[in-house]
Amino acid sequence: MVMIVGLVGKIASGKGVVADYLVREHGAKVFRFSDVLRDILLRLNKQNTRENLQALGVNLRKAFGDDVLAGVLRDEILKETAGVVVVDGIRYWNEVEMVQTFKGSLIVAITAPVDVRYRRAASRATRGEELVSLEQFKRNEENPTERLIDEIAGAADIKIENLGSKEELLQTLDTVLKNRIPSR
Repeated sequence: MVMIVGLVGKIASGKGVVADYLVREHGAKVFRFSDVLRDILLRLNKQNTRENLQALGVNLRKAFGDDVLAGVLRDEILKETAGVVVVDGIRYWNEVEMVQTFKGSLIVAITAPVDVRYRRAASRATRGEELVSLEQFKRNEENPTERLIDEIAGAADIKIENLGSKEELLQTLDTVLKNRIPSR
């Protein structure tokens, strides 16, 4: 049986750190809604920026239905043979519902204050985030793709506040997932 762990959290909350850890320690396979979008942007010769990812996601949902990305990921997950699957970047209720169609799934919310996340995003320097001011970072969180994250996080099965180091985050993760997730 495949164990599905869905991750929800705002930009630079620690979702990627958690996903990488689950790959390393539990042999998980990671699926990201944004990977579908990145593939399309690459094929269109467009830059992999947060703005392009958000615009493409919004327009695909308008053109093909709100569950278009959830459907793509569900089809891919059904083919997966890894014991643990991580669905990273949940932003909509239909994505939560897709994860919950798998028996024994968990939705894990990773949270952190905006100033902490801003510093993390700027220091990792991906998708142009190192060039964004704190004010713009806050405005970006008002985009349609980001608006439901707090609400979804509030309904998660597990909530982890990520205020400290990566090591502290992973220790907390181990504690809350103990006996809930299969080892390799």
